[in-house]
Amino acid sequence: MKLHLTLLTVATLSGLSFSAQAVEKGTLMIMVNSLDNPYYASEAKGASEKAQQLGYKTTLLSHNEDVKKQNELIDTAIGKKVQGIILDNADSTASVAAIKKAKDAGIPVVLINREIPVDDIALVQITHNNFQAGSDVANVFVEKMAEKGKYAELTCNLADNNCVTRSKSFHQVIDQYPEMVSIARQDAKGTLIDGKRIMDSILQAHPDVKGVICGNGPVALGAIAALKAANRNDVVIVGIDGSNDERNAIKAGALKATAMLQAQAIAAQGVTELDNYLQKGIKPPKQRVMFRGILITQDNADNVQDFNFKS
Repeated sequence: MKLHLTLLTVATLSGLSFSAQAVEKGTLMIMVNSLDNPYYASEAKGASEKAQQLGYKTTLLSHNEDVKKQNELIDTAIGKKVQGIILDNADSTASVAAIKKAKDAGIPVVLINREIPVDDIALVQITHNNFQAGSDVANVFVEKMAEKGKYAELTCNLADNNCVTRSKSFHQVIDQYPEMVSIARQDAKGTLIDGKRIMDSILQAHPDVKGVICGNGPVALGAIAALKAANRNDVVIVGIDGSNDERNAIKAGALKATAMLQAQAIAAQGVTELDNYLQKGIKPPKQRVMFRGILITQDNADNVQDFNFKS
């Protein structure tokens, strides 16, 4: 079933007893960036499936990184008196007030993927270890380039703290190798289209480029498309995300490595923490929890499916 960018009420409950339990427990709002993006769709799927297993109805929403829209949707959730909110927020700093507003209205918010810079407003913040993920792929990048050569960095979105962290981790590794020469660093805004456009321009300005390290999966796939169109199969590319498309690119040899972010796992964990608080009054032991990225190469690419790793 295609997920649209409008409000979706998920009603895949089965059995009278399960339906009765769902009515008793109420509704959880699950809000992510874009349900058309495989990563965010996987977050929504992981949270919704776990919530339904625990006996909640779920409402899926997308804010498209629009803070104003996010605020309006949180106001709607408050008006509808949902039991809780699972949120991948639109902006780390600008989202603080809206999350506090929900908390003050008696609606706990669990943050996934993106953090906010304040504790004790969200019930818990469950994120990825972006520094570790970036370091892992950067080490593969350096190895595949034999520790030398001209390379470009395509960042995913420098307005997102996660992307800034990944870039810092790249350089902590790469900058140790004096024969690795940076010839370009551009923000591809996290999209395949911008990744391809920028890679096209880099190829024109620097035809001797030997490697490209990318801040997320769509950007890496855009770079791959540009290189394929230019008949360049000699360029080392790595990324971060771990989508099915990246998995396929690794298996085909076009992408050397990625770090799979555990989108479904962090979302499901968020629902579990929310349920423990709502049903038992148990707060999470830590305000911030990190999930490791899983390094994906040709050796284990077959284990990746919808941001789940099956060992």
